[in-house]
This record gives sequence, structure tokens and C-alpha cells, in this order.
Amino acid sequence: MIVYIFLISFFTSILTKRIKFVVERRYRYFYLFPIPLVLQVIPYYREILMPLSFSILIVLLLLNKHIPGFSLITIGTVLNSFVMMINGWKMPVLKSLVKKFALPIGMRHVVVDTFSWKIFLGDWIPVILPWKEYYIISVGDIFVYIGVFLFLLKIKKRDR
Repeated sequence: MIVYIFLISFFTSILTKRIKFVVERRYRYFYLFPIPLVLQVIPYYREILMPLSFSILIVLLLLNKHIPGFSLITIGTVLNSFVMMINGWKMPVLKSLVKKFALPIGMRHVVVDTFSWKIFLGDWIPVILPWKEYYIISVGDIFVYIGVFLFLLKIKKRDR
């Protein structure tokens, strides 16, 4: 779903001509952002690579907190990393929703039977797109998605 959020935000920023402000911002260590994402898809040594990945990502986000939206992306990332940490570095997802929407479960998820405090920050919020595509997202994902919108669409006074 993050791909849709990014694409909608990106094309809106192009149409509104705000993309030039995104390009002109002063980023810190922006070239390092792919590293945590690559670490998260490596199937081996997850108990080491996932904490390392989230640590690097949170540091990079904090170094760029002056960028619109990055504070919300940081909050969402912290929430997601916390819930994954207490669930063996996997995102918990409610079994009933997985069955209802016939969703595939990847290596980053663990299916849980009942709603509890350990899943409150996990994936339990259903999203149904108009073209009948289904997702289950977390509270942290909502912060990340809003942050992405602000990143691509918000103009600070000093950006103008």
C-alpha cells in the first residue's frame, strides 16, 4: 500500500509543482536510506538484521527531522519496530482478517489468533481500496503514510 501512497503523493506534487521543493531540500545521508530496506528483505540472521535495520532507519530519519513529514515517519517507524520487537521481529496480523480477505503472509509477519496488547500496534486495521484490493495496516503505518504525504506535498516558509 505504501507504493500507492507514494505514487499518489508524487504525482500530486508534480501537478502542484511542489516537487521542486522536495528536490531542493537539504537532506542528510539520504543515500543511506536503501540500506535498512535491503537489510529487511534478507531472510537470514533476522534476529540481528531487523534490529540493525530499524536502528539505522530511525537514526537517518532523526537526522532529517527538519524535512516535512519525517517526524511522523519516525513515529510510525518507532511504533512498528516496537511491536515487531516484542513479537520476535515480525509484524503481528490478526488471523481473522487474513482469512476474511485471503491475504498472503510474508516472512515479515506472524499470524495471531486474538486481539491483545501485543497486537494493538500491529496489523489489524483493514483497508479496502475502490478497486477491491485489500490491506491490513498498523497504527504506525498510518503515521508513515501521512508523513509521506507531508514530505512530498508540504512547503515550509523557508522552502518558498
